[in-house]
Amino acid sequence: MKTKFSWIIIPFFLLTLLSLGIFVSGTWAAETVKTNGSLTFTELVPTVNPMTWDIDDWVWKHGYDTNFVMEHLIVGDLQKGPRGSKKFTFENNAWIPLDIQKGELLEKWEVKKKPLQLILHLRKGVLWQEKPFMKAREIVADDVIYTANRLKKSPKAIPLYMDFVGKMEAPDKYTVVIDMPEFAADWYYRLGWGYYDGIQAPEQEKGPGGPKQWQNLTGTGPYMLTEYKDGHSQTYMRNPNYWGSETIGGKKYKLPLNDKIVMMLIKDESTRITALRTGKLDLMMAVDWKYYDELKKNVPQLKWARHLGTGNFTVALRMDKKPFNDIRVRRAMNLAVNKQEIIKSMFGGNAELHTYPFPPTFKEVYTPLDKLPPAVRELYTYNPEKAKKLLAEAGYPNGFAFKAQVSNASQVGLDIAAMVVAYLDKVGVKLELETMDYPSYMSRMFRKNHSEGYFFANDHGGPYSNLRKNYLTGQTWNPHMMSDPYVDKTWQETVENPNLTDKQATEAMKKLSIYISEQVPCIILPTSYFYTAWWPWVKNYYGEIRTGAHQSGPIISRIWVDEEMKKKMGY
Repeated sequence: MKTKFSWIIIPFFLLTLLSLGIFVSGTWAAETVKTNGSLTFTELVPTVNPMTWDIDDWVWKHGYDTNFVMEHLIVGDLQKGPRGSKKFTFENNAWIPLDIQKGELLEKWEVKKKPLQLILHLRKGVLWQEKPFMKAREIVADDVIYTANRLKKSPKAIPLYMDFVGKMEAPDKYTVVIDMPEFAADWYYRLGWGYYDGIQAPEQEKGPGGPKQWQNLTGTGPYMLTEYKDGHSQTYMRNPNYWGSETIGGKKYKLPLNDKIVMMLIKDESTRITALRTGKLDLMMAVDWKYYDELKKNVPQLKWARHLGTGNFTVALRMDKKPFNDIRVRRAMNLAVNKQEIIKSMFGGNAELHTYPFPPTFKEVYTPLDKLPPAVRELYTYNPEKAKKLLAEAGYPNGFAFKAQVSNASQVGLDIAAMVVAYLDKVGVKLELETMDYPSYMSRMFRKNHSEGYFFANDHGGPYSNLRKNYLTGQTWNPHMMSDPYVDKTWQETVENPNLTDKQATEAMKKLSIYISEQVPCIILPTSYFYTAWWPWVKNYYGEIRTGAHQSGPIISRIWVDEEMKKKMGY
C-alpha cells in the first residue's frame, strides 16, 4: 500500500509542477525576469540626509547616496556570497578580503615591488552618463587620475590616507600607473572600494552651482539620480547605457533589472515599520530586532536575514585629558557598566558583547574573549566595587563629573546612553549628556572640541583602516585622542612593508588590536543584532548589505520587482 501510494503521489506532484512551469526538461526553471519594476527601500541609515555629492568633501555618507551612480575601481564578488559559493556574507560595512574582490571599473590590476608601483587596467567601453553640461563619453585613465588627485589635494583629506599615491601617469587611455613612495597593504580599500573613492567625472565641476549640487551628479553606474527631496527621498532611474549584466537561469540580462529605485529617508522608526508592514517599502535593510517577532507573526510573507551590527557602540574616552588620561579611571568606567544587563534588559538578548575593536565576522583578525589577556577579559565584567577602588587609587574617591556628546539620530543610542549615566552614577561619577543633531555631533569630533566623553559608533572598516582611523595620532576619526608611539610605529611599519604577505600583515593587526584593547580607550558596549526584511516580490535578493564601504549599488541593481505578484498580493 505504501509503495502504491508513492507512485500515485509522485506523478501528480510532477504534473502540478509542470502545470506551474516550474520543472522543465529535468531542471528547475527560473522565474521570468521582468525588468520594468520599481523598488522602494531604506538603507542602513535612513535618518540622515545626504551630506555632500562631491568626493572632495571626504564625507563617509557620500557612498550611500552616490554609489548607484558613481562606480568604484574594485567591488566584492557577489557570486562568492549567499547567492553563490557562500564563502563571504557581504554584511560588513567596509571589509572585503582580497580573495573576494573583483574589478568593477577595472579589468585587472598589478602591484609591482621594483619599482613600487600600482598598475590599473580600466574596463573598456564604459560610458559616463550624459548631463546638460557633458555628453556621454568613455571613461579613461585621466578620469581616475583626476579623482585620485582631487582626493589627495583636498584640504579635508584624512591624514595618511592618500600618502601612498605618488606620481600618476596614463601611458594609454585605459592604463593608470601610480608610483608609490611607500607601500600600502590596504591600497585597495583606500582607492578601490572605500568610503571616498567613487570615480567622479571632471565635468561635474562644470555643472550649474558646481559639484556639490545633486543635479550635477553623474557617473558610470546602473542608475541616474533624477530627483532629491530633502528629508524625504532620492529617486534614481535606469541608466540605459550601463555596461553591466547579470546571468539568471542561464540567460543574460542587462543591468539594472529595475527601471526605478527610490531610497526613502524616514527619520521616525515607527513610520518606517508601518511603511514596511503595508508594502510601501519593498525592502528595509535595517529593522531593529525588537520588531522582528511581531512582524514575523503578523506579516508572515516577509523574508528575513539577520546580521550582527556593523559597528561597536562605545563611549570614547579622551586619553589626552583628565581624568581619562589615567588608565585606572578608564578601567573603572568599564567595570562600572553592567554590559550583560544591557544585553538582557535593553536588547532582550539580541546583542553580543564581542571583543573590541573587531567583530567576529572579521575572521582573519578576531580574537575570542577567552583568548584575550586577563586584564582585557576583565573589562567585559561588571564589578562596581573594584571600579570604586580604582577611582580612589587614581585620586577620585568621591568620583567626578564629565560631559559626553551623543547623536539624536538613533533612539537606541540615546537609550543606551541613559543606562550608562545610571550605572556610572552608582560609582559616584556624574555624566551629563549633550544630545546633538548628527551634523553638529560630527563637527565636534572633527574639530576635536568634543568633551571628555563621546558616544561613538566605531564603524569596523577593515583591519587596517579600523586601527588607523580610530587610534593613530592626529586621525580625523580618533575621538579617543589616542597618541601612542607604539601604535603609530607598528601600524605604519606593517602596512608599509611590501614584503609581508596579507596573512602576515593581518596577523600583525590582530596583535596590535589586543595591545590597543589593553590601553582601554573607551567604555565597551554591546553590539546588537538587526534584521533585513523584504517582500517576496523582491526577486534575486539574498540578504546582502554591502559590496564595499557603504556600497549596495551592485546588490540593488540586481534586484527585480515582480509587480504582478505585488498586485496579486494586494499591494
